[in-house]
Order: sequence, then structure tokens, then C-alpha cells
Amino acid sequence: MDGAANDARTGLIWARKGRGKAARALRALLLTAGSPAAVRALSPEEAARIAGEDLSVVMPLLAADEGGETEEIREDVRRLGESGARVLFLTDPGYPALLREIQDPPPVLFARGTAYPDAPAIAVVGARRASRAGLDAARVLATSLAEAGVTVISGFARGVDAAAHRAALEAGGKTAAVFGCGVDVCYPAEQKALLVELLSSGTALSEFPLGALPEPWNFPVRNRILAGLARIVCVVEAAEKSGSLITARYATGYGRDVAAVPGSILSPGAVGSNALLKDGAIFVRNAGDLLSELPEEERRRLKRAAPARDAAPMPSLSPDAAAVHAALDADEAKDADTLLSATGLDAARFSAALVHLELEGLVTVLPGALFTRPRAKS
Repeated sequence: MDGAANDARTGLIWARKGRGKAARALRALLLTAGSPAAVRALSPEEAARIAGEDLSVVMPLLAADEGGETEEIREDVRRLGESGARVLFLTDPGYPALLREIQDPPPVLFARGTAYPDAPAIAVVGARRASRAGLDAARVLATSLAEAGVTVISGFARGVDAAAHRAALEAGGKTAAVFGCGVDVCYPAEQKALLVELLSSGTALSEFPLGALPEPWNFPVRNRILAGLARIVCVVEAAEKSGSLITARYATGYGRDVAAVPGSILSPGAVGSNALLKDGAIFVRNAGDLLSELPEEERRRLKRAAPARDAAPMPSLSPDAAAVHAALDADEAKDADTLLSATGLDAARFSAALVHLELEGLVTVLPGALFTRPRAKS
């Protein structure tokens, strides 16, 4: 067995054995020894000293084909080959640099698709059962971020996550999905077409063993990777007990910024995201609000300059948003009934179009539910 194959096999074993104390031990061993091969060369006593753990913790990590797990690992080797997945160790050059900075990075990651991009990264996360407005907001933000050269991070879940991945791909940008199951398992199953598209130009990541099922307890653990990969976590829509709020808490703990898109005070699906804003999260009206919060060195790497917070560049609008925008007037405020009559849209489509325009800074909302088109800045 050559060195690369031996390392891959080691990664498969560690993914199954490296939990809890063993994960902490692995991080210490890899960072001290520098490579899987160097870790394997350590004596049990030396490994225990480096890890600061008992021999009972490090011995399983140094053992190879032992006990009844041989067939399990052989199955993992088969899955690794069939899926085209690759193993990333904490010390590998291809391991995401920003993730390596958190307190508890996974010592082993599995990756599929293209190499993880070396680019500014922002997570766009939110509700699985998102509203039309939430889905539109995710699409608008992810499109603009991807066009600017940002890697859009999300969790491949239904709703906001899937909308963000699709929009980034359609914009020709980069996106990375973090799975709460094995990287060779498509969950949700109905998103197989999205996964195929994502793997062609994006990256799928997971710390869970190959073939691992999407157990409910996996997703809170997965969320720390979402937060660790991103410079900013943007919550588009989140209920009071949403998993997205777990991601936001991780981000805060890691010293990363948290942002949120405002939602209706009448919507239960926006209670959590609105609470983040009350607690000081970045108020997101458009992608510029996120881009301008990136560190200066990362803003310089963008494909285009981050727009100022009050800038209102004309983006590519959906047909409904374009119709509402055309009906707006910079000199005369119009109410919703007037705009509905002018556009022929129903209330739900009109509401979604307004959210689109608000996120792009292309509508001004006045007291009394009146709307105008912002004046062009001289």
C-alpha cells in the first residue's frame, strides 16, 4: 500500500474512532507531528504525552487492522473510491484555512467536487420551510456574493440553503456545502440534481464517516463547521428555535460576524433572525452590507469593489421585481393597492418582489406603507 492510500485509509479509521477526547488527541498529534504518517510512527507512550491523554485514548488511533472493524473499513475504502471523495487532514494544504483557526476543527474532513476555494467566504443559512420572501432573499444575496468572488457556504438543506447554493452556481460562482451525513450520501434525496451541479464546480464537505446517515444529532455538530468556514454568517430567515441560530452562536464564539435579514414582525419564521438583529447582528439590506463587513484584505480580493452601504446598483431583477420597480416613482409615493393594480401581481408575489427590491436598495419604504423609487445619487 503506497503512502497516499495508507493516509486515506488512516483518515477513514480516524473518522470512526476520533470523537470526543480522541478528536482532541488527534488535533494535538497532527499539529505536533505534522502528518498522518508521522503520527503513525509515534510510540503509544509518546502519542499519549503529546496528546495529554491516557494510553486508552491514543491506542485506537495508532492501531490499524484490528478487531471486528476490518470489514467496516473495507466498506469505507470502497465508498471512498466509488464516490471520488478525498481525505483532508488538519495539516493538509487543501484544508480550509479559516476552519483551521477555530478551537475545535475536525481533524479529518471528507471532500467531493472541486478543491475548496481560496477566497473570502460568507455563509448564507436559514429556514428549511422558508417563505417565498426568504427564498428570494437567499437567491438575491447568494447571486451578488458569488458574482463578487465570495464562496457561498451553506448546509445543503431544503429551503434557504438550497436556494443559496443554486443561486451561487447559476451566477457562475463558488459554493461549498457542509453535510450532516457522509459526504457520499445525498440528503435530502430529492436534491440529487443540485448535488451533481454542485460537485461540478463547488465543494461538498463532511466530517462524518462515509455512508453515515443524516441523524438529527449530526446537524448541530455540523453547524460548527459552517460557522468555522465563514468570515460572516448571514441568517436569512429563522424561527425561534432554528438550527441557524446554533450556527450563529458558534460564529459568535469563534469571533466571526453574524448578520441577519429583517423579517416581518408578524412572521413566526422570522422571530429568530429578528432577535439576532435586536442583539446587534449586522442589518442586511443587500449584499453590499455583507461585503463591506469583510476585512480589508479580503475586500481587496473581490472581483469587484464592495458597494457602499447606501449604494443602489441596478442588478438583474426577477420579472416580478422588475415590474414593481417600473411602477415605482421617485417623486410620488404609491401605496400597495396602486402598485398591485399597476403590476397585476397577487399579494404574495408582490410581497416577494418588494423584498427583492429592498435587499437591492431599489425601493424606499415610507411611513403609512407607501413606496417610492430612490433617487439616483449624483
